[in-house]
Formats: sequence, structure tokens, C-alpha cells
Amino acid sequence: MLKEHEYIRQTLERYTNCPLEDFCEHLLITNFRQYALAFKEKIGGELREGNFVVINAPEINCTLIDFGIGSPQAALLMNCIAYLDNLKSVIMLGMCGGIDDRLEIGDFIVPSASIRGEGTSRHYLPPEFPAMPASLVNLFCMGALKKMGMHPKCGIVYTTDRRLWEYDEKFVTYLREQRIMAIDMELATLFAVAYRYEIPIGSIMLVSDMPLQKTGIKGKKLHNEIYEKHMPLHLDIALEAVKAMSARWTDVERKLESEW
Repeated sequence: MLKEHEYIRQTLERYTNCPLEDFCEHLLITNFRQYALAFKEKIGGELREGNFVVINAPEINCTLIDFGIGSPQAALLMNCIAYLDNLKSVIMLGMCGGIDDRLEIGDFIVPSASIRGEGTSRHYLPPEFPAMPASLVNLFCMGALKKMGMHPKCGIVYTTDRRLWEYDEKFVTYLREQRIMAIDMELATLFAVAYRYEIPIGSIMLVSDMPLQKTGIKGKKLHNEIYEKHMPLHLDIALEAVKAMSARWTDVERKLESEW
């Protein structure tokens, strides 16, 4: 019978069709296939495809993984990569719906925490635990934004496992009253599982729509515009964060010990 670590490592290989020794030390994760294809076009590297899509770019010590949509997929990925021997950092490149009216489509958020409105994270942490990233990884994400002349927006994201919530007036009122900055479907799960397994994780979220505004719901036209206008910059910001973190890893690793 397989032991737990053997089973999980084999699961990652099956889901990615990629040998574990091929994974780089720094991971970018996303749930949009367009990001994987853009990463390969920009950086090169070898593409492997199973249930997840993986592109390894050893020349920059970075692997990008497209894991699909939803909290169960997010938890599965994080649970599996926790068993990689050489893992150093993870940055989530996701999209979110802006709730705060001061946001605009195309803004970038570095979330300071996420509310666990989904059900998956309960399998990894007690309900009273907050879902928070590693602050040090987030600092590199913010630094990358600043280097590119942008002011990082920070705040609380709400993670839900419910799609098509936009017309639920009671839920919308709750989001506004609690001053939620944005909403997504994976972030709290990623943060919770990362905390459980001591995985240094941060995130850079792109505001892809403003669903509470009359013209802000993401239809087909806006969906296509997001990739054309904002995805290349999103990738560049993440790659800059990885580059800076990798260059200072000895110092980063020492400071990360205080986060656990």
C-alpha cells in the first residue's frame, strides 16, 4: 500500500504529466489557460499537460501551472506541491471581481487576506483561522508593481465557491457593508492550505470586472479585452517578483522562518 507522501507525489505527476524533478523552485500558478500559453510564448520552456498544464522554464528557475477553476482544484494543487523537495515560493496570478467602487478594471491587487467563504479550506484549518499569505512574498509582489510605476492596492478579498452570485441582493449588501475589496473563487483556499503546509505564497490579482456596477459585469467582449490589454503586464509583474525574490533568497528564507 502506498504511503501518504508517495501517493501525493504520484498524484502530482499524474495530474501534470511531469516528473517531479523537472519542477523549478519558484512557481507561478493560475487558472487561465491563456496565461500558460502566453508564458510559453514569452519565456519558452517545455509544456506538459495532464489535468493541470505545466510549463517549466529552468533558465529563470520558474514553473507556471494552470490548475483550473475552483477551490477543490486549488487545494489539490497546494496539497501536492507541498511535497516537492525544492519548492521555494508560490505566486498566484488570478482574476477577481472588484467590489470597492474606487477600483477600476485593469487594477492590480496584492491581497492582505481572504475571507473563507468557500467550504474546502475547512479540511485544512479550523474555522477560526484566517486565510493569509506570507507577508514577505507579498512584499516582493508589491515591489514588482512599484518598480513598474504602479501603486499596489491591498485589502481583503472574499473567496466564494458560488458562481453567479451577482444578483443576490442580500449577499451583495454583505460585501459592501464589510468593505470587501474584491471577490474570487480560490484565494482563501490557496492561503489556508499554504499555511497548513508552510508554503510561502503571495498573490497578484487582476481586477477583471466590476460586477456591482451597471456596465461592469464581465461579458464576452470584456472577457477578451482583459487578456489582450492586461495579461502581458500581469505576467511581467509576476516575473519581476520571482526574479527579485530569487536573487535575495538566502535572506528571504531566513526571514520566512518567523512567519510560521
